[in-house]
Amino acid sequence: MATEEPPKKEYSLLAQCVAEAFGTFCIVAGGCGAVAASKYAPASQITNPAVAACFGGSVVMGACSTREISGAHLNPAITATSYALNMPDDSGVSSSKAAAFVFSQVVGATAAAVLNFGMFKNAIRSQEAAAKTAAERGAVWAGAFGVGHDAAALSHRGLFLTEVGTTATLLFLINSINDDDLAFPGKDAGPLFVGGTVALLIVATGTISGCGMNPARDFGPRLITALASGPKVATAQPAWIYSAGPLAGAFVGCSAFKAFKGLLDA
Repeated sequence: MATEEPPKKEYSLLAQCVAEAFGTFCIVAGGCGAVAASKYAPASQITNPAVAACFGGSVVMGACSTREISGAHLNPAITATSYALNMPDDSGVSSSKAAAFVFSQVVGATAAAVLNFGMFKNAIRSQEAAAKTAAERGAVWAGAFGVGHDAAALSHRGLFLTEVGTTATLLFLINSINDDDLAFPGKDAGPLFVGGTVALLIVATGTISGCGMNPARDFGPRLITALASGPKVATAQPAWIYSAGPLAGAFVGCSAFKAFKGLLDA
């Protein structure tokens, strides 16, 4: 005789917000920390694939430690689609909970950026001293503190479309994992699949677009850049794209998955 599973524990909003902050902290501390090491500590010899692996591993850590508490959004783009579309899961969030989650994610990302800045402050200031313009100073921070891109490879329109495409791909996968009808293999290993996808997308596009896919991962560290070196340095890279692109991409990915499900159910 089959036994019923015990009901899932419901955690307080405060506990969920703390989980969202901690999980996002893990992503930025680990992933952006690896970028910082590659930029400011050349002896580390960290390459793009290694950065991608660190980002992927950090996503796995953050998701595994928070998914049973808050659902492991860890990304304002995911929270936005959960509020507007009840995707990638069907529980959804209220407007107040969505706002609390996004605030917590930004707090976690900012706290991680403070940690990274504390570790690499001397190297950052040394590189800034050799820079002559705000754009050059912005390049010193780009990637590790706010996402940066290769302007020679991508126009702003191309960068926006790349952010939309990578985030849409990520959200399509997350929806696939969360869909009970698809019986995704190893659903309990969902964080590993998500982390692996993040790593692959960074390998594919990280060197030209920065592969942000997460507004909090950009905004929090960019805020530290603004506080440490001024708004002109913080906005030397097209900051708005790294928020608008992932938000649009999340809705595209969820909508594409919904259309795909419609084909399967037809």
